[in-house]
Amino acid sequence: MFKKKRLAGFFLSAALMLSFSSISFADNAQQSNETIDQNKQQALEVMQKLNEYRANKLLGEAKQDLNGGGNNIQLKTMDLTEIGLEAELENLGVKELSIEEVKQQFGNADEVSPLVVAPPSTSHIKWYTIDYTITRSGVTYNLQDLYAQGLDGGSNLAVGANGATLYSNKSVIVKNIANIGSIYAQKVIGLIPVVQWLPYELLFSSNDNVTNNSHVITHRSLSTVCFTYVKKSTDPDSYQTIGWLSNMVSVASSHTLAGYNAGSPYSKSTDKSNTTYADNYASGSNAVDYYSGVSSQTRSYISSYKFYNPDKTLSLTYYVVNPSFPAQIY
Repeated sequence: MFKKKRLAGFFLSAALMLSFSSISFADNAQQSNETIDQNKQQALEVMQKLNEYRANKLLGEAKQDLNGGGNNIQLKTMDLTEIGLEAELENLGVKELSIEEVKQQFGNADEVSPLVVAPPSTSHIKWYTIDYTITRSGVTYNLQDLYAQGLDGGSNLAVGANGATLYSNKSVIVKNIANIGSIYAQKVIGLIPVVQWLPYELLFSSNDNVTNNSHVITHRSLSTVCFTYVKKSTDPDSYQTIGWLSNMVSVASSHTLAGYNAGSPYSKSTDKSNTTYADNYASGSNAVDYYSGVSSQTRSYISSYKFYNPDKTLSLTYYVVNPSFPAQIY
């Protein structure tokens, strides 16, 4: 009887230890995932700053070109702001990859998934990567985000136009409108408003006597595309595949509005920039969903952006690249 009690006590203790171990393991995994989420979020914020800064740099070059003073060398050289932002990325665990490192990490196309192919060598793109893990239902997945960010107009990640006319000879009495223009992003679920500009943002604080009849836009956009690769931690690298594709787009634009203020001609140019994300941008969780068979969805892209006039009767639309694998970026 005593032995049975001892055995029962032993098994109960063992069960409790296993239970506590499981709870501890789950807690550690959760804490680990939360730390990854925090680091990634900070990295994404820095990458947005870098993407938007580079788009504004492109816009500045375009404006210089229009004025006959362009110098493309400036675009090829990283300035102190870019160097500082890239240092922040490095501190957050983001690594810049050369084309040789990409080939080494991802291997040849016949050794891994057909979608895991090395991007072409180019001076117009920056490649960054960050490795992390996600544990779900006791299974640990290794993930790697590969980011491609455009640097200049030589990349298909860059889009732009000089002096595009949104409208002309269309009289707009400014005091009667809520906003002077807007930009929308085309996502999977439809056109989403990104920003609407109030009249005083693009004109002046007092608009009672202003009639606007021309809106011309010079703009540049840069995309950052994220390829999220995933595999089980116990599987060889040959099982790694792209589980999620997504992008963010930064638009830097210079708006020139012309018309009349109390009967006198006026013209004013104002620069604006903004960034918008595809839904579930750089989502490791969505990549795991695809890899584990929970979901068949593999992508979430912004496919285009559109400038609108005040009553949305006129617009300008620009399409951005939505690649299926890195080799489609150049």
